[in-house]
Amino acid sequence: MLVSGIEILELIPQRPPMVMVDNLVLCEGPKTATTLKISDDNIFASENGFSVPGILETMAQTAALRTGFLLKRQPGGENKKAPIGVIGSIKNFKLYFQPAAGNEIITIVEVQYEIMQATIVSARVEAEGKLAAEAEMQIFLTESES
Repeated sequence: MLVSGIEILELIPQRPPMVMVDNLVLCEGPKTATTLKISDDNIFASENGFSVPGILETMAQTAALRTGFLLKRQPGGENKKAPIGVIGSIKNFKLYFQPAAGNEIITIVEVQYEIMQATIVSARVEAEGKLAAEAEMQIFLTESES
């Protein structure tokens, strides 16, 4: 595990109750993976399972966590704030099932292209060893502040 707990908050701009990543487990090249244990009190959890907005948010936050993690590892990056990302588009979203509260989901994001402040990623969410959802996202980053 690369980062967990309170350290996550140093790498993403979101704050509870909107934090949808618990652990950064992989950040190598274009690929990043996070985990999230879906609690009963998660704002995106219901009797039907983890909602589509929650799934999309965990995908976006996994991409954001990669950006923050790499920023903090750069020389002088330890004092910079993680930039805010805005979802520009979502394409080819497929929902296979909604993970239930109590499940730990794994979100895997792979960067396809990075051009200036825009990043295009493919993302998938897995629960209990099965693909729950997948999508492509275009994310625009704001300038990070020192």
